[in-house]
Amino acid sequence: MTPPTGTFMAQVRQGMVQLPPPIARFCADEAWNFFRISCLDEERLEFSPVLPDDDLDDVDIGFHSSLSGDGKLWIPAELRQAVTLGEQSVMIRIEEGTLRMYMRKVFKTLGFGP
Repeated sequence: MTPPTGTFMAQVRQGMVQLPPPIARFCADEAWNFFRISCLDEERLEFSPVLPDDDLDDVDIGFHSSLSGDGKLWIPAELRQAVTLGEQSVMIRIEEGTLRMYMRKVFKTLGFGP
């Protein structure tokens, strides 16, 4: 399946991000249901899918989250603090085989309005 193109708005509530339907469908179709989460910088998180053929020694490193049946991903508190993530809107897009989440404060620098 071809990943959806573009940037999608998503809501973060109670530490979980609700993936937009096109991204949630893509993740389900591609069996992206377990992710390694990393902080790229103070404005971005990256969700790298852990696939069945991945080296499990690498999987044990860092933070992880499973995609719920209703398309939500939990974000560990330490990572939420690192990017000052609260109850807010964020941008999500698929880039280079990962999900990337951008905080609202970078919308304008990426050419998007709030």
